[in-house]
Amino acid sequence: MASPAAFSVRERSQVSPATGSLLETTLPLTFFDVMWLNRDPVERLFFYRFPDPTCNFMQAVVPALKSSLSVALQSFYPFAGRIRRCPGCCDKYEIHYVDGDSVSFALAEHGGDFEYLSGSHARNVSELLPLIPRIAESGDDRLSLAVQVTLFPDRGVAVAVTFHHAVCDGTGFKQFMASWASACRSALSGQEVAVPPTPLFDKTVITDPRGLYAVFSKMGPRRRVAEEDSATDVVSATFTLRREQIRLLKDLVPAKAEQGKTPFHCSTVVVAFAFAWVCHVRARGHGSDRITHFIFMADCRGRLRPSVPAEYFGNCVRPCFVDVKAEDLIRRDGFVVASAAIGRVIEELKADVLHDAEEWRGGAQAAMPEQALTVAGSPKFSVYDTDMGWGRPNKVEVTSIRTSGAILVGKSREDEGGVEIGLVLPRNEMEEFGTQFLGSLKLVICCDGAVRSINSYLYIYC
Repeated sequence: MASPAAFSVRERSQVSPATGSLLETTLPLTFFDVMWLNRDPVERLFFYRFPDPTCNFMQAVVPALKSSLSVALQSFYPFAGRIRRCPGCCDKYEIHYVDGDSVSFALAEHGGDFEYLSGSHARNVSELLPLIPRIAESGDDRLSLAVQVTLFPDRGVAVAVTFHHAVCDGTGFKQFMASWASACRSALSGQEVAVPPTPLFDKTVITDPRGLYAVFSKMGPRRRVAEEDSATDVVSATFTLRREQIRLLKDLVPAKAEQGKTPFHCSTVVVAFAFAWVCHVRARGHGSDRITHFIFMADCRGRLRPSVPAEYFGNCVRPCFVDVKAEDLIRRDGFVVASAAIGRVIEELKADVLHDAEEWRGGAQAAMPEQALTVAGSPKFSVYDTDMGWGRPNKVEVTSIRTSGAILVGKSREDEGGVEIGLVLPRNEMEEFGTQFLGSLKLVICCDGAVRSINSYLYIYC
């Protein structure tokens, strides 16, 4: 654990789209959006190395960050608006924007060890929380986004964004960050840069002939993991599966899993999810007689009929539920069992991605009290491409997994085709997860009886 370091907020301000640039606008929430209405905000944290003098940061970078954020909010105005009940309705919601609406922007300074806080090794999650902005309360309305930029003098910068999930999913947030980063690079360089595609706000592309809005608007708050932010034994860490390891894992699954059952595509997503799930179950010591639950989100844009354009801004993801006996995951071929179960759930989406939509609410309510493992992020999101003008981030975190009990899965920064797996666990469980991660990787690759040397491939942060 690093020694306590000085932290202070130097400035609080508001950033809005340019005055008069947008008319008053409302966007209705769809059934995909209202599923997230009562959930905790998402917290994304980007660490960047920035060894330049503080005066350069204050005089050039901070103004560029603010002006470019204003530009991005002009294109992504829902983030500057508020979520509210539709006037005259008690069960309908919308995003309302009026000229002058803004987001909070905090500028802070931290005297701590930047390399330590931005590392992949286990460190106390409480040490990351000062870097995260909170979305302020606004009566019955819900604000959508808050930003905090924290300078580590002569070392680095942390850019943290907290946003309400009812506004958009991970794809929408990626679009917003790409827009902000592009505008910031242009402001710092004084040159035109490639502009990301314009977001699509047409909510009519999401149809609801089955009345799912009424079902999902009644979903209550999600079960929260006990927040022990000040506890010294609750840590955050990241583990990496390298591309070569993923290839070997993929090679193992088809031969073991296709014996007379529905075939499935053994993708990077499948093996990364399965491997993390098995290690998590083994690390937490689940009893062999219980059912373990795994929940991940699937993008519906290309799966709906008619399909939804990739530029659509909002939520367009559905939960997928996988249930397997703990004893089947704990045994020697548990990774193969998990891969097959996850892969076949994904295959079921091809026929009708909404085939079981009425059951999502009940499935979540049944699984969450049983300590279901959920997933935040996706290996499809290129979060390390978020270059604000001084290089790619050297670490990206989702600190909100500390309250949801989720794991973070995303693309690796260092290994093209690799995957990062981030967790928040009590220290003893994190150490056990690390042991299982390394041990399971050796085991599953050799479990078909073929002895293979993989020492040159092993790579783990712990």
